Amino acid sequence: MARSVRTSPARLAAGLALLALAGCRRAPVPGPSPALVEPPGPPAAEVRAAVQGVFAAGRLEGLTWPDLTAVLPALEALYAAEPDGLFWFAGDKPYSDLAAAVLTLGKAEEEGLEPKDYDAPMLASEWRAKSAASASPRDRALFDVTLSVAALRYLTALHQGRVDPRSVGFDYDVSQKRLDVAAALRSARGAGGLQRAAEAAEPRFPVYHRLLKALADYRAIAAAGEPPAVPPLEAKQKKVEPGKPWAGATALAARLRALGDLPADAALPGAAADGTPLYAGELVEAVKRFQDRHLLEPDGVIGATTIKALDVPVAKRVRQIELALERERWLPDMVKQRLVFVNVCLFRLWGYDPDQPDDPLRMNVVVGKSLGHETPIFVDQMEYIIFRPYWNPPPSIVRNEIVPHARRDPGYLAAEDMEIVASGDERAPALPATPQNLDAVAKGTLYVRQRPGEKNSLGLAKFIFPNSENVYMHGTPAQSLFARARRDFSHGCIRLENPAALAAWVLRDDPAWTPERIQAAMKGERPTQVNLKHKLTVILFYDTAYVGNSGRVRFSEDYYGHDAKLEQALGAGAAARPLASGAAR
Repeated sequence: MARSVRTSPARLAAGLALLALAGCRRAPVPGPSPALVEPPGPPAAEVRAAVQGVFAAGRLEGLTWPDLTAVLPALEALYAAEPDGLFWFAGDKPYSDLAAAVLTLGKAEEEGLEPKDYDAPMLASEWRAKSAASASPRDRALFDVTLSVAALRYLTALHQGRVDPRSVGFDYDVSQKRLDVAAALRSARGAGGLQRAAEAAEPRFPVYHRLLKALADYRAIAAAGEPPAVPPLEAKQKKVEPGKPWAGATALAARLRALGDLPADAALPGAAADGTPLYAGELVEAVKRFQDRHLLEPDGVIGATTIKALDVPVAKRVRQIELALERERWLPDMVKQRLVFVNVCLFRLWGYDPDQPDDPLRMNVVVGKSLGHETPIFVDQMEYIIFRPYWNPPPSIVRNEIVPHARRDPGYLAAEDMEIVASGDERAPALPATPQNLDAVAKGTLYVRQRPGEKNSLGLAKFIFPNSENVYMHGTPAQSLFARARRDFSHGCIRLENPAALAAWVLRDDPAWTPERIQAAMKGERPTQVNLKHKLTVILFYDTAYVGNSGRVRFSEDYYGHDAKLEQALGAGAAARPLASGAAR
């Protein structure tokens, strides 16, 4: 099929308007296609030649992404079941699902996808001509295949994303998310079409759909025009405190109204004697709400960091939501299983239970430092808990931190409840902190561990999900860190605000482990290991945009640079490139 002239937004809108009769992406699903007068006959020679030519070449020139490698197996399976060799036509008569499918692809941006990746502009401009009885069999066949390629790519993108997560540093195996996209599309023909198939393919957990609403809301803000920027502080001004006059208060109010943090009918404070607007009243409360949503200290004090967050363009917030939607598609099915979910860049843990509509457990966490100690992102299975654990520091911490301290201060190890041992056996006797033994520790022939207790860096419990990164969840004696808005302070492990609450939730199906027994084990004489009766999925995740049950959109900075990596990966044909895992079929 020849590549059509680039379609302007106005022309695309006009073309899609012609499809209004078919409904829209979130509208009620159209009814079945009318019954055909007679069953379709065998494919015409021109149709067969055109379709088979595409299959043989593995390419379809004129598409945004002509290479069909990723979608070819599903495409061949789809057409193998068609007696007349076409999917969207019965002979020369189009199914009513054809018009609705073109409209659905044109609205792909509602899912955070790019309509042009699915050739929506070309399909919108050509569908009427190629559906007419006067169209040649060859042109009709090539249009039919083009629409099928777009539909299959769209369903695959909705179900498992466009980028292999392992290529951007997420250790997720999307090959487990198998969807027979050809069968899904075929079963939906005449029963809701591509829209119905898309709704079945997309993630079904609530966060995804709350993000879709947030995407629509922020797109509407962007469409209304970028709100006024909040001016920077003057050269010698470090902050603006509540009740003080500030020339930027007017722009601040306008921006917070546009973003929804300041109610439209909120009364603005008056002005100082010199006419400078006051920063006070409801405006201060709106700033606190904004700060809380953007992981800033919600104190109502305006400094350079708050102004920087305020002035992030709305278009960038839209993109953060789109990237979050892409990552949500990588997740395993969370509808039928209990799990623990940690969003690393929001410094937050949730327990998820499909039998409870609200989050049954949530708490703040501390994660790995953004420079050199990032918490890895993966999915694994929690297998056991250790109450009152020893801490066996990793070799890097021993060499770079503990041994140098101990050499400078002979009493350092004793003060930190640490001891040198010859093995990892809990019963191994402590050895003296002599220079010779410290040298052996540095070489790795002796070891350092921290005794269980209140000073122990792991707190009074650790939760093990064995992994190659040696990362786990644990308590901590440094409770003051949980009061901070930004909490990337660890060496990679996840510190828990309330390990007793997590233990009670994880062990809630074991009547022997009551909250009282958990507390007793955490304060016992020696470590106690509790193996879980059923392994529990742990998902370490990273989204800089998130919408919880309250419906409030929260944004964080891209601390680890994962947004930037995903943005780059999406650039060069991700919609058509086969995933390394080979999950699509």
